Amino acid sequence: MNRSKKMWHKVLQEFPEDAPAEKIESTAHDLEGMNYEPVLLLKTSGFLRMGREALEAEIDRVLTMPDAEMMAEGFSATANFGEFKAKHLQLLVYHYGLLCRLRADEPDAWDTINELMEDD
Repeated sequence: MNRSKKMWHKVLQEFPEDAPAEKIESTAHDLEGMNYEPVLLLKTSGFLRMGREALEAEIDRVLTMPDAEMMAEGFSATANFGEFKAKHLQLLVYHYGLLCRLRADEPDAWDTINELMEDD
């Protein structure tokens, strides 16, 4: 578990510093106006407003999540919890990277969101 934690935190170091609070809020507001919700396997409260510190805390929470909590999220007792956690963290980090690009007003990132919303 500790090695996995170190790996994820190393990945996070590649992301830019947090955007200013006003930009985080305006981006979240724009995404909410589009009814955008990233596809994640576990409930992740406040994702659209997360900064790096909150994301690190979320990664730690998921890595230490007990089986009983996974089952409360709707997973079967026979599910491979480690596999689901790993996939959730991959999705979380991917969507956080996209969120960072949106906060930086990268046109390609907004194009990605628009394409995702058109597919719905």
